[in-house]
Amino acid sequence: MSDTHSEPLTGLDSWFLYGERHEAPLHIGATYIFEGTPRFKGGRGALGLAQTIEERLHLVPRYRQKVMWLPGNLGNPVWVDDPDFDLSYHVRRAALPSPGDDAALRDYTARVFARPLDLSKPLWEMTVVEGLSGGRVAVVNKVHHAMVDGISTVDLATLLLDPQPEPAKYPKPRKWKARPAPTQGDLVRRIATDLSPIDALKKLAELRPQALVETILRSPWSGGLQLALAWLRPGSPMFFNDKIGPHRRVHAIKVPLQDLKVVKSAFGGTVNDVVLAVIGEAVGRWLDKRGDAVPDVLRVFAPVSVRDDSYRYKLGNLVSGMVVEVPLTPMTPQKRLSLVTAATGDLKRSRQAVAAHTLSNLANFAPATIQALAGRVVTSQAQWSRQAVINLVATNIPGPQFPFYTGGAELIDVWPLVAIYHSLGLNVAIVSYNGSVHFGLLADRDLVPDLDQFGRHLAEAVADFKRATLPTKRRSRSARGASGPRKKAAKKPVHLRVDDEPVMAAPNGDGRNVRPDAAAKVHDVV
Repeated sequence: MSDTHSEPLTGLDSWFLYGERHEAPLHIGATYIFEGTPRFKGGRGALGLAQTIEERLHLVPRYRQKVMWLPGNLGNPVWVDDPDFDLSYHVRRAALPSPGDDAALRDYTARVFARPLDLSKPLWEMTVVEGLSGGRVAVVNKVHHAMVDGISTVDLATLLLDPQPEPAKYPKPRKWKARPAPTQGDLVRRIATDLSPIDALKKLAELRPQALVETILRSPWSGGLQLALAWLRPGSPMFFNDKIGPHRRVHAIKVPLQDLKVVKSAFGGTVNDVVLAVIGEAVGRWLDKRGDAVPDVLRVFAPVSVRDDSYRYKLGNLVSGMVVEVPLTPMTPQKRLSLVTAATGDLKRSRQAVAAHTLSNLANFAPATIQALAGRVVTSQAQWSRQAVINLVATNIPGPQFPFYTGGAELIDVWPLVAIYHSLGLNVAIVSYNGSVHFGLLADRDLVPDLDQFGRHLAEAVADFKRATLPTKRRSRSARGASGPRKKAAKKPVHLRVDDEPVMAAPNGDGRNVRPDAAAKVHDVV
């Protein structure tokens, strides 16, 4: 077995496979929209995506690997090279019927995201979509959550983007050949060796002090207690907190990043806090407009990165999270933002996210059989109960504030998308890019028929928050000029941090794309 190659999935990565169901595929991704005309002569643009991928695929070996399962789930699955890898299966082409507007693209994206990935092949797909109005070209990208956590700083989508129109020159990759994979028997024998009583006692002796130190020093009791209570206390289900079906609905809006910065400067907090306040405001308005009861609290799961520099260029999941209770009572934008800022500050001080990371690490020590069973139990509980632990997931990914290109064509819009799960019929992903904040909304098609109305309330809430920063007289004139009456404010939101989309995270830390040579050095050892 010495000349074979395999890489084990972590406990958390494995759970995303065990927890997946046909009606709840656990992939994440985005729709990228590019200009149709490259910015330099001879540029291939987004239509030449397959060739661009072929030139850069060696930088992310995981994209040529598939999952190998162990019999009886005796251990976590492993990644092995796919000897039958076929790039044409993973990079597809489609065309929209005329007029090729954004509504048609949203419907197409929803259908793509409703389809589970084939778990017997490398867990990603990209579809190049032609026929958009204005000559634009879209790329619908999806990748399984078992491969990336949303802010993994190097993935295939990131490496396809260049910070200037002229693409960087990549060294010609050597002809790829799949490394031989171990047999299932080899893996079972390896696990049996790893689980010998003497080795187990040694590992326990090594881990025990470390676990105690982490629990006592890094995870204050207040953080662990708050996290446990947040997950144990039942919440109030909203209309989208019900058993989901296999069909999806997509919407997206874009607002100026500067508008959120103006609000932050006027009222305090961070841009993240402003985004959360806006989400809460929009949810409250939406529920009220629908005639639904508006609960006292919106419970949001906010993923948080626990990825440090040593894991910066590695794929896989290194995320934790916080459960944020967002009050939904009517109030002014300034008051709502103040409460959000206080809530996120309390969660940071309690270090609830570190406590969550400690708990999630337990998955690495649970037998794979138990993890698989746990995935089924969680699924069945979610299917048969509307007792909402959380109402939605909100994932925020800060991105670079300058344009990106592929094949010389500028990226002009991003629709980030994060998977919904059984009683979570609506989730929100946010990415900032090139002066704008892009909200991507993914929902169950039947539970949320008016997803576009939620998007409208988001855009209006941003405008109203900015208007609230103006002097009183100017604010009155602005309000009179606005179309339609302004609804009462309602609700306060969540704290976001990671996510769920491998969209724009820039690996070198200064907002610029990773250089090809640096990425190659990193991924040779992945």
